[in-house]
Amino acid sequence: MRKLLLSIVIFSIVFQLNAQRRQGSWQDYLSFSNATKIAVAGSKIYCATEGGLFYYDRDDNSIQKFSGVNGLTDFGIQTIAWNENSEVLVVAYKNSNIDLITESGVVNLSDIKRKQITGDKNIYNISFSEDEAYLSCGFGVVVLNLARQEVKDTYFIGEGGAMIQVNDVEVFEQNIYAATNEGLLKADLTNPNLLDYRSWNKVENIPNFNGRFTHLAVHASVLLANYTPENVNHSEFYRFNGEDWQRYLHGVYFADDVMVNQGMLTLSGRSEFYVIDENLSVAARVNSYRLSGEEVSPIRPRSVGVAQDGSYWVADYENGLIKIASENHESVFPNGPMDNRIFSLYTNDGDLWVTPGGRSDSWSNIWQTPRFQLFREGQWNYFTPKDYPELDGFYDIVDIKANPANPDHIFVASWGGGLLEFENGQLVNRFTNQNSPLETALPNNPSQPYVRIGGIDFDSERNLWMTNSEVAKNLVKLTPSGEWESITLPEVANNFNIGQVLVTDNDDKWILVPRGHDAYVVDKSGTQKKRLLVTSYFNNGVFEEFKRMNDVYCIAEDLDGAIWIGTSVGVAVYNNPNRIWDTEDFYAIRPSLDLNDGLFHPLLETETVTAIAVDGANRKWLGTRNSGVYLVSENGENEIMHFTTENSPLFSNNIMDIAINQVSGEVFIGTSEGLISYQGDAIAGKKAYANVYVYPNPVRETYDGPVTITGLVEDTDVKITDISGNLVYQGTSLGGQAVWDGKNLNGNRVKTGVYLVFCNDEYGEETHIEKLLFIN
Repeated sequence: MRKLLLSIVIFSIVFQLNAQRRQGSWQDYLSFSNATKIAVAGSKIYCATEGGLFYYDRDDNSIQKFSGVNGLTDFGIQTIAWNENSEVLVVAYKNSNIDLITESGVVNLSDIKRKQITGDKNIYNISFSEDEAYLSCGFGVVVLNLARQEVKDTYFIGEGGAMIQVNDVEVFEQNIYAATNEGLLKADLTNPNLLDYRSWNKVENIPNFNGRFTHLAVHASVLLANYTPENVNHSEFYRFNGEDWQRYLHGVYFADDVMVNQGMLTLSGRSEFYVIDENLSVAARVNSYRLSGEEVSPIRPRSVGVAQDGSYWVADYENGLIKIASENHESVFPNGPMDNRIFSLYTNDGDLWVTPGGRSDSWSNIWQTPRFQLFREGQWNYFTPKDYPELDGFYDIVDIKANPANPDHIFVASWGGGLLEFENGQLVNRFTNQNSPLETALPNNPSQPYVRIGGIDFDSERNLWMTNSEVAKNLVKLTPSGEWESITLPEVANNFNIGQVLVTDNDDKWILVPRGHDAYVVDKSGTQKKRLLVTSYFNNGVFEEFKRMNDVYCIAEDLDGAIWIGTSVGVAVYNNPNRIWDTEDFYAIRPSLDLNDGLFHPLLETETVTAIAVDGANRKWLGTRNSGVYLVSENGENEIMHFTTENSPLFSNNIMDIAINQVSGEVFIGTSEGLISYQGDAIAGKKAYANVYVYPNPVRETYDGPVTITGLVEDTDVKITDISGNLVYQGTSLGGQAVWDGKNLNGNRVKTGVYLVFCNDEYGEETHIEKLLFIN
């Protein structure tokens, strides 16, 4: 049985979705299916995944997830471990940050992260002795005092006090052992000077004593050591009874993780795991699961724990948290995306479509399994080869668009697999060179349906336009009636890859030609074509500049019809794109930030702009390769916000794509490490005042956030007065939404009472009035 979301979690998520997101808040959308580490904490089973941390409570069958937005102080967990003595979960991150999670909250210890060490600062393992945690680090051993919640000691135990990679630490019979890449080291735990490297000696009576040891464990009154040669998938286990080391577990050839719970030893291999009882006998060997009536094999267990009731709990890298109780197997993890890979995002009303495919820097395949997913009404729906066998045999889904007349009729572009058509969740067609005018990128092997679609978009007549890369007829149209038309863009045909196609409001097609080859424009009829060399022009009467901006990455049309193109040297903007047909030399402008110094400051001129999205107020959200996300004004002259990993919950400063839910204002940001969203304050404007409402209403005395008036016509003039007609606020909506901070014109919180919200469109032709109760 596959439990993606238990009843208590369903209730909490539905409640959260029905409540309005607070503006300025963040929400992560991470996958918890790629599990990496287990920690058994009584009735709670903690599971670390690539998307974060969650626990399963065996008492009430509930799930609670943590993240950098909710509870944790960082992102990217390396390992976790539970200390029964102190009742604390130690969380180590890939950047060497540490969180201590207790019933009273989270305590952050950033000492190792901040420590100025040249070399490896990774934390490879965590072990305990009473109230002390031993962190096995790339430079030595760090000891934490869990009672005092502080770093107690750091041991540099390499030869001459040098740094040495420590893979695991264990205490056995008043000795402390360290498994390193250069052998097994040992010290007397009662020695008051463990800081001195001379207190540590190499264990030389163990086989391969100069080799790489990766794991240690104390089980059934013996010490176990795991020897694993570099780049060889053949481990050897040895056990020490206090005198001699003996070979042990001859049939186990590799171990990702070694744990001891409830007197049982678990060894996690690449496609199986073992459970060893207190008699040092193999109690279980598992190499498959039975999930939802289907056998899953091979499996990818990364860590296994044993609970008090004898059940096995597996952190599986593809199936999340697996519970095995006798013959009953369950997969348990919070609802979320199938993985954290993002290439492109597309929103259609309230729907979000996510594709994880992509292309390399040379525009070759990256060989991602053909899959994509839909986020609708709080639930994730997956489209994978498991459910659609026709998806097998090709790779890299790169774009999705929905039929403007039917959100459940979608087209999916593949970089090598052609064009896919789905309707109501069913695959209707797969178009390749074998059943359509689309052409293969392998002309010498025409039987191979290797069709590279760079991008797709619909025009106002619901024709679907697509770029067909590396072929002669490289722009193709599919009509609603199923008729095809192919167009040649001669200057780039056969020679270059072509990518995203943007159909503008007047049905011109703007096409990106990547890797330094500019753009191409085709008019509505397809008869006028123009190779566009993306070049900006600047002249202030003193200084004149022509700036080539040919290395293009993304494109968007704003609410005024201007075309914005993201390049490796900032942003190029064509404010009057129709002039392209009337002008031989058609130049863009580079928006200049207004820093009140009279100088030219081109917007993001040192950044590669990888994503552009336009919100309901015509402001631009710009994603970059290295510097996170910028929100700029309509014309790009003012920077409104700049989000990075340093000042926000962003998982990475490498932005893959941005898409905006124009109904709610939620800004979805796809990073190289996963999906997150920011609740923006602008939505698309309405055509009439039909469903205007104010929230929260009433405003309670304990609420100190923004008051939102939504459902407005674009550029609405909003006035708020008290019941006597005294003006307390006046402003213009951001698209279809206005935000008030609850303060009067003097900057003071307004008094308790009923307030009137007057709404007028920019021409004064339509009006609307709402009432608001404010409690102070």
